[in-house]
Amino acid sequence: MPSNALLRWQNDRLVRLNAIDAQCDVVFALAPPNPELADEDLRGYTMILSAHWQGFCRDLHSECIQIVAAATPPAMQLMIQKQCLAGRQLDGANPSYDTIRKDFERFDFALTPVLDANPANALRITHLDHLNKWRNYAAHHSTRLPPAGGPFTLATVRVWRNSCDELAAELDRIMYNQLQAQCRGSRRNRSNLNA
Repeated sequence: MPSNALLRWQNDRLVRLNAIDAQCDVVFALAPPNPELADEDLRGYTMILSAHWQGFCRDLHSECIQIVAAATPPAMQLMIQKQCLAGRQLDGANPSYDTIRKDFERFDFALTPVLDANPANALRITHLDHLNKWRNYAAHHSTRLPPAGGPFTLATVRVWRNSCDELAAELDRIMYNQLQAQCRGSRRNRSNLNA
């Protein structure tokens, strides 16, 4: 069952990103395209993509916190929520793989081996790394040499968007399975204690 975070990603965030994509298509269809306007649109698209990806990850993390807290006694729920949110990197840092890994591994599992089980995720994580580097390049209007992962074209940004979409589904599935396993284990432990 998809999370609310994934449904919002698919039915709201991706719809907004597709609208930005269509706007970029118009700019790039001009003959010849205005290079300054095209660059500005790509920078904007990259930053908005990164923001929506971060929003999805934060939404999913918050939803997982609610599930975990709901499995605890009511008197402890607020404390659990506060502890899970304390120092959450997705609230301020770029949504890099390292940031995501650190925040989601608070749920007591190693994310990398689970993602590595699907070989396609290696390329998706590389694309996420490129997105974050180009996001910083775009946000700071850097004049240094462009980062790896280019060229900075609409096609490249679309690849990053598709990888974020695929990673969203993967992360949603992983967290569903992880929380289901933990809930089953918690029930077994409570049964053993009561026996």
